[in-house]
Amino acid sequence: MNKKIILVTHYRIYSASQALRDYIRKDNLLSLLYVSHPLPLKIPGIEESSYSEKSIGKKIINKASFGRKNEGVFISSVRDLLSTLIWVFKYGKSNVFIGVDNLNALAGIILKKIGMVKRVVYYTIDYFPTRFENKILNFIYHSIDKICVKYADETWNVSEVMVDAREQYNNMDRTIYNRQHTVPIGIWYENAPRKEFSQIDNKKLIFTGHLLAHMGVDLVIRSMPEILKKIPDVRFEIIGGGEEEDRLRELVKELKVSKSVKFWGWIRDRSKLEKIMSDGAIGLATFNTEILDDKVKNADPGKIKDYMLLGMPVIATNVISTANAIRKARCGLIINYQALDLVNAVVKLLKNPGLLREYRENALKYVSKFDYNLIFQKSLRRNLI
Repeated sequence: MNKKIILVTHYRIYSASQALRDYIRKDNLLSLLYVSHPLPLKIPGIEESSYSEKSIGKKIINKASFGRKNEGVFISSVRDLLSTLIWVFKYGKSNVFIGVDNLNALAGIILKKIGMVKRVVYYTIDYFPTRFENKILNFIYHSIDKICVKYADETWNVSEVMVDAREQYNNMDRTIYNRQHTVPIGIWYENAPRKEFSQIDNKKLIFTGHLLAHMGVDLVIRSMPEILKKIPDVRFEIIGGGEEEDRLRELVKELKVSKSVKFWGWIRDRSKLEKIMSDGAIGLATFNTEILDDKVKNADPGKIKDYMLLGMPVIATNVISTANAIRKARCGLIINYQALDLVNAVVKLLKNPGLLREYRENALKYVSKFDYNLIFQKSLRRNLI
């Protein structure tokens, strides 16, 4: 009889939870109910719905969707929880429930209490003290996180520093909340459309992700006039969207660098995203260390490995948890959140082809250790009872 798995997550772009879905579907002996809810953050002009897919191996045998009109966090969260429960009851009793984010994991804990699932995995992609500016919402969020870590059979953290953060900010003694495992963000190493060094565009800088204040994309834009003085043909391509997009577009106009900066918007198609990125020279992760840096240092930013997967070394600010490992592996430059540091780092790599080639080779070697096949095999097998 096929083992049955339930995976409940949110979607916006392809990330670790979608990779886990694809990994599970590679096994023809596994039945999967995949449930995905939209994030509360709305994309203008795009209607989003919760949906479910039941599959055996790679074959999808049933689909369903549920429209979500209300954009409020509370109402949409209740609606997501109820739709998850309905779809799971239709799917039947299962071996393991994997909930990405705490509300999804809470659904699994409820289902375990009533005998619908045997084991619950709480999969956390990030952790930071100020999830919501509203203090009541923030308290509720962290209370649910605490419940999930306590009652789930396992908690998967993308970074080991999440254990420290929970202990420091939410009084979660690691000797009591002791079923936490590190399951880092990964990549599909063999499937990437990598280019030879002679085929890359050695003037192309890439950023991909949410355009939020703490992402620090404005630092790159503010540095462009100086970078262009030293490397006249350099281009900065921004893939993604968010609340900062309009402000960043205005900044580009103000600094008169419109010819050198391109906004792609959100690209959900993973193959198209990788095609655009594949000839890039450097991937940028210039997180603003002056505001809400816990959003970064307690996580494992997927963009960094996505860059390296395609051979791009990274330039990142010194807030990321993997900063020392990147320095040691010589696959990226770690800088302070300062325009001068960024300019010097970009010029150092782009003006020195030998160094850029070396860092590219090191990036591929470093990231190969994070293939999803290696990451998920052990963790999933441990929970399939």
